[in-house]
Amino acid sequence: MHDVLVVGGGIAGLRAALAASSRGAEVAIASRSHPTRSYSVAIQDGLNAALLPGDAWEAHAADTSAWGDGLCVPEVVEAVCRSAPELVRELDQLGVPFNRSGGRNGTALACLKLRGARTARAAYVDDMAGLVLTQTLYEQAVRAGITFYEEWTATSLAVGDGACTGVVALEQATGELQLLGAKAVVLATGGPRRLYEPSTASLHCTGDGIAMAYRAGAPLVDMEFVQYHPAVLKGQRMAITEIAWAHGAALATAGGTGVGEDDPGPGAFLRAIGQAAVANGGHVELSGTWDADQAKGLFYNTSYRVKQLTGLDMAKEPLPVRPAMHRLLGGVAVDAGGATSIEGLYAAGECAGTGFHGAAGLDGNFLLSAVSSGRAAGLAAADHASSTKEPDAAGGALDRDRTRVAEALRRPGGEPLAAMRRELGGLMHAHVGMVREAVGLQEAAQRIAEMKETHGSLGAGSEGRDYNFGLAHYLDLGSLLDVAEAVVASAHAREESRGVHFRSDHAARDDARWSVHQLVSASEAGPVLRESPPGA
Repeated sequence: MHDVLVVGGGIAGLRAALAASSRGAEVAIASRSHPTRSYSVAIQDGLNAALLPGDAWEAHAADTSAWGDGLCVPEVVEAVCRSAPELVRELDQLGVPFNRSGGRNGTALACLKLRGARTARAAYVDDMAGLVLTQTLYEQAVRAGITFYEEWTATSLAVGDGACTGVVALEQATGELQLLGAKAVVLATGGPRRLYEPSTASLHCTGDGIAMAYRAGAPLVDMEFVQYHPAVLKGQRMAITEIAWAHGAALATAGGTGVGEDDPGPGAFLRAIGQAAVANGGHVELSGTWDADQAKGLFYNTSYRVKQLTGLDMAKEPLPVRPAMHRLLGGVAVDAGGATSIEGLYAAGECAGTGFHGAAGLDGNFLLSAVSSGRAAGLAAADHASSTKEPDAAGGALDRDRTRVAEALRRPGGEPLAAMRRELGGLMHAHVGMVREAVGLQEAAQRIAEMKETHGSLGAGSEGRDYNFGLAHYLDLGSLLDVAEAVVASAHAREESRGVHFRSDHAARDDARWSVHQLVSASEAGPVLRESPPGA
């Protein structure tokens, strides 16, 4: 029995574990892969914070709220933006090698002006901030003596008498399910990028933490707000770093016509790029004013990977790019401390619906949110654990999952599962992507319900226990279908356009009716929605 169990080994999970450990809690992290192979390492931009003379947290908060298009939670925005400079300096002291004014030996942190900010505000580490933050936090977690369950896949939350008492998890090396008991659990499992094609997803971006909370009875929030990245390499999953825009990147058609730069908000910007890409053979071109030295220096990671994937030199040649799904802005509904509606259960990072991003997320705020929400959830979880006696093990979840897995091992899988996941990704992109309308959303909802029924008759396709990837794919698809159900229901209900949610049949923003958050809960009859005003 652990004091605090963190599910997920990325930036939010590592920061939560360190925060809980700092309060004297005995902490463990359960992660599907080694933490330094989490999706966090792919995030490239930086962390917004009012660090430079002339800037202020109030200006950061104003930019965040303006981009969030009326749905940011004011007290969350204020708390995060106020604490942002302290959070960045704390990371600096932990060993994150941020870029400095005057070079590596400079004393002041260098900052970049990212899209949507009125001033230079993003502390960065060349084009690899996520990678370096993950590595630094992992080293600190090892130093703190935090226990790691590496290559364990969480399958269910153990909930008894209205409280979370741990997580059922599958040890990939043995195929055995165990109950990892804890006084408090923090979900930090990332977003459901694999729900869409095209996307920037890695293999593990399946939204399993969101799905587990949804199945356990915790409401989700803001699930309709799905944000695309404007420049993902055509035919690949690699997003070109947002830092490129701070150094003169521009998008244009092959004929040289500029795309999107006159559109003030993220929604209009992305739709303009998407329309141009469709009209231009499936892509537009990204180029910039940087020279070869910049591409080899600041963009070393990006330029190297572009060269490996496409053979192109980004210092000399335009890159074929397209919009692709990048982030879900909602997630498990939490309060300012990361607490969900289930006692002892917390959420942080991309799987948490904090209200910080509102209807559109600002570049430079995502890494900040991961650090901030991870710290808050870890501290709250540790405080809860210190005031809670050791709970009785809720063994029902373990028994249910053992039965479910045993049945799945005997059922066929393989290509039918792969075909269903491909269909789901295309369905979500076509009907629940950058442009939605009622008929398409209804079609998506009906097809997802059919898929869920079919999924119940499929399985792993193999009875092997150790590293059974067929079983992993079966479980992952179940999570994706649950998340898809919630996204579609939320998008169908919101009959307006706001931020990155655009309804072609309700193209105007409707403050009189829709200045609310939507909460969606699971039921046997399907998703149930209710509304909550910002800050409630």
